[in-house]
Amino acid sequence: MTPSQQQESRRNFMKKLGAAGIMMSVGLPSFAYDPVLDTHSLPTGLNPVKVSANRLIRKVVGLRPYRPSGFNLDVQKLDEKTIIHNYGHGGGGISLSWGTASLAIDKIELSSKDPVAVLGAGVIGLSTAILLLKQGRPVTIYTNKLPPSTTSNVAAAFWAPVSVYEADKVDTGFMNDFNQASKISQRMFQDLVGSRYGVWWIKTYFLGGNFDFPGGKSLYPDYKHYNEESSPFSGYMETEEVHSLMIEPPIYLKALLDDFYQLGGKLIIRRFNRKSELTQLKESVIMNCTGLGANELFEDKTLIPVKGQLAVLLPQEEIQYGYVYPSYNDLLYMFPRKDGIILGGTSEKNIWTSNTDETEINRILKGHQRIAAGLKP
Repeated sequence: MTPSQQQESRRNFMKKLGAAGIMMSVGLPSFAYDPVLDTHSLPTGLNPVKVSANRLIRKVVGLRPYRPSGFNLDVQKLDEKTIIHNYGHGGGGISLSWGTASLAIDKIELSSKDPVAVLGAGVIGLSTAILLLKQGRPVTIYTNKLPPSTTSNVAAAFWAPVSVYEADKVDTGFMNDFNQASKISQRMFQDLVGSRYGVWWIKTYFLGGNFDFPGGKSLYPDYKHYNEESSPFSGYMETEEVHSLMIEPPIYLKALLDDFYQLGGKLIIRRFNRKSELTQLKESVIMNCTGLGANELFEDKTLIPVKGQLAVLLPQEEIQYGYVYPSYNDLLYMFPRKDGIILGGTSEKNIWTSNTDETEINRILKGHQRIAAGLKP
């Protein structure tokens, strides 16, 4: 791709919705660094990913709950019940989980001794329930799915609250909540770094540049910028390097569920088909963390799925970095985890089926082969 084609691709991409949870943010305020650029030495020790079909161990499809107007933290009355919503995080569910849980809990007006119901046992529901339990509140989760069968389990889970909203659909109030939730959540994840929760810091490259630092530049330490000559990746006029947190969903969600039980939480397997059924619950406060389920249960038709596909390769211990190529027509990202090398990805709005598209899987594999082949020695 020529330099002019790269620039045009990035411009087209920035006009579109981001991908399923790991792309650059769309429309977020840009935080500029002092322009001391292209002065960094070439990074060393970047081993290539071994991309081949015979190393493929699974294909993953996830439907992210997306609202153009961003996540919903509204308070709703239902007869004598108070419902506090916390859903619609798009690609930023895991990244924002502790932050929006904190903001939602702040809306509770009852005393700390009153029981609370939480709907949903994905990352938003578990985070909300744990914070409530730490306040001393009795908590019961009602859910029809448990980890590892939740949408949260199939996220790539690189910490960056991206693909959360459309810039022209949000106001200053939402942006204040978004930035506050980002800061709260990132700080809490720092305290969870280690093997028990499967959280660690990772160096990540944005091929072509244009990373927008969602939530604020202070959340991405040790920023570096490379020109085409100094970049470890061939063929890109700009490359940006940031540090952020990587979360392993299979480890992380199991640890959260363990914490929930150890703190005294109760869990009931139950599916609610109509909103009116919630009036039967004994709890007077209900935290709605149903994700995409809110489309039907609470008739929020602005909530739509964004389908994302991943190809997962055998793990490679020597891969200690990630990258994102944020092209609208050829989105690619790679993150190493202990359960495999995560290769993405796709972004398909308002697609409700979770069928694997083999054409897209082949595109993903070929694209990452190209990037691996272009890694400078």
